[in-house]
Amino acid sequence: MDPMALGQMKDIFMMVTMWAFVGTALYIIATTIRRKQRITMQQHMLNKFETAKDFAEFVQTPAGQKYVMGLADTAASTKASILNSVRLGIVLIFTGAGLHLQDAFWLGKRFGMMLMMVGIGFLVSAAISSVLSRKLRVNGEE
Repeated sequence: MDPMALGQMKDIFMMVTMWAFVGTALYIIATTIRRKQRITMQQHMLNKFETAKDFAEFVQTPAGQKYVMGLADTAASTKASILNSVRLGIVLIFTGAGLHLQDAFWLGKRFGMMLMMVGIGFLVSAAISSVLSRKLRVNGEE
């Protein structure tokens, strides 16, 4: 293969992985901000109840049941957790591969390999979580 074409392919791959890295970083920042806002809102909501009896009465209403189900869904969503691990693992593998192929700075190959291994770790973790959740039938899954 032509060395010039190989260099161009490396540059394109590096650009794609860099944009994927930036997109993932922005996604993580937005998710963190959203999570903090949701936690703050839930704390304010719980602080409005003066006694446990008031909260128990609220939970008996349809709106209260919907509120509690929303808490349960966000806290124990096995599928969402596994998909997030897979998504993060794939992005880390490609980002690491891009850095590994890039010879622009002296830590590129080592840092790239480290990111790829972390990405593979996320994928393995997601696979094990998926198998265990099926075996344990978490959230009614089979």
